[in-house]
Amino acid sequence: MGKYKFYQDRKVTSWERDYFSVEADSYEEAVAIVRSWNCEDVSNITDDRLHYDEWGGALTDTSEYMLPEENDDNPTMEIFSEDGESIITNVPETPQS
Repeated sequence: MGKYKFYQDRKVTSWERDYFSVEADSYEEAVAIVRSWNCEDVSNITDDRLHYDEWGGALTDTSEYMLPEENDDNPTMEIFSEDGESIITNVPETPQS
């Protein structure tokens, strides 16, 4: 009897935490600066007052499985052979007419 290897890819949502500092004359001014960025991803902000401290730390226990409906009906789970051949996804195949 043989043993055959496969792998699974899953698409999930999760949170990451990035630490940064803002140079300002007061905490209130720093908050105003952060708010002026309109909740833009700070990695996209160009501002001399912004200093990156630590990036991309995944928050444990925040990973959530995605359904195909949450991914424009594209697969969120795929199983492949060891060679990378697609075996099956979690999106049902549509019968050919």
